[in-house]
Amino acid sequence: MKLSTQAVKVLEELKMESPKSIEKFEKDGYDQSMVNRAGLELQERDLVELEKETEFLYELTSEGEEVLAEGSPEYRLIQRVAESSEEIADLQDLNLDVALGKAREKGWIQISEGEISITEKGRENLGTDPVSVRLENQDFSEGDKERGLVEEKTKSLRTLVLTDKGEKIDVNDVVEKFNVEASVKTPRIGKKHFYKEITDYARQTWIEMGFEEMDGDFVVPSLLNFDALYTPQDHPAREMHDTFFLKNPEKADLSEYGDKTEHIGETHKNGWKTGSKGYGGEWKREEAEKNVLRTHTTAVSARRLHEMDIGEEELPKKLFIVGRNFRNETVDRTHLAGFIQTDGIVVGKNLNFKNLKGYLKEFFESMGYNVTEERGHKNVRLIPSYYPYTEMSIEPQVWDEEHEAWLGIGGAGMFRPEVVKPLLGFEATVLAWGLGVPRIAMKAAEIEDIRELYRNDIEILEETPVWRPE
Repeated sequence: MKLSTQAVKVLEELKMESPKSIEKFEKDGYDQSMVNRAGLELQERDLVELEKETEFLYELTSEGEEVLAEGSPEYRLIQRVAESSEEIADLQDLNLDVALGKAREKGWIQISEGEISITEKGRENLGTDPVSVRLENQDFSEGDKERGLVEEKTKSLRTLVLTDKGEKIDVNDVVEKFNVEASVKTPRIGKKHFYKEITDYARQTWIEMGFEEMDGDFVVPSLLNFDALYTPQDHPAREMHDTFFLKNPEKADLSEYGDKTEHIGETHKNGWKTGSKGYGGEWKREEAEKNVLRTHTTAVSARRLHEMDIGEEELPKKLFIVGRNFRNETVDRTHLAGFIQTDGIVVGKNLNFKNLKGYLKEFFESMGYNVTEERGHKNVRLIPSYYPYTEMSIEPQVWDEEHEAWLGIGGAGMFRPEVVKPLLGFEATVLAWGLGVPRIAMKAAEIEDIRELYRNDIEILEETPVWRPE
């Protein structure tokens, strides 16, 4: 039998120690790429097998590092009130939301008339902070992950194991020889990233359904991202913990929207001419001027309604976008600060909820999902939901077989008159949806961590086939 010099060296090592991980080879001074090439050669000769397993590791986040250095918010709180009660207003330098919640949950404090005092149970824990001790000992819990103190990471472990044939072969009988004239396999060329394939396929699906593609800026005024979509100015989604606000330029010039800005404001205050009563109270133009990174591609749909200059005889009008959005999310295995969404609107006069269901059914079937019972257990369903800008509203959900649970994949509905009339200028029915593409991609690649979509892991890219819907 003829083997390369590298393969012979790896085989000799395995004769002395089998199984042996690639990581162990590296620690013994071997180049990882050389061991991988040699391992592949030995696999082809049925001398070794490659075993793969995934190891889950936890690492401290920046917040976890802070807790390790300074103590948990709840521990620092009981230290502050250990000598005497303090008013809540005097403790604003602490991470008070977390500190109060966790300290009360643990029974360490009591609150009376705006003053916080320590309990006996709290005094018993003044000696050491159990959270920072646990982090120091790397005795992580699921609660630490939920609090954002640690994040889960995966590590692929690959191990070479001698087969029966490999056990029996005598290394001295192996001939180390290279044939420089031998024909070689054509090297594998690169291929399109599976995530790019899926987003392109989604785009092509809408085009084949007769939709026109729209595009828009990442930076938009709050007017388009929130106000035009009938989202109240005191809605939690408009706060900094959910949305990225820009410092420069901090505000947008809303003059291009003309009287529509005031119409939107009047709609919020009293309903304007939409037949609604509005939210009542104040509406501030300066809030609508604030620039944000768009939190959903529905902001682009709103802009297109504003720009649409067509007569009723030109309806229906069908538009879509596949684009990135940004939210101030804590990054974990199911959330990213940036994500891709496909949004769509259909503007018409004689549209109804059945039409909306039809468009969604066609899209999901094209993307490989079962949406009817005739094809067996359906793995897409539509359930009632609520969004400020649609009525009726639904949430499309897909079935996760591994976890046996329904997972939300976006939102859909029919734009309210409070959205349509101020932007479009006349009454029409507008079907709308915003669907998350990452869940479709994670299902296709069989990955559990959404961050893998952007890590360009060569092993995942090589093992994920050219994507086609099932």
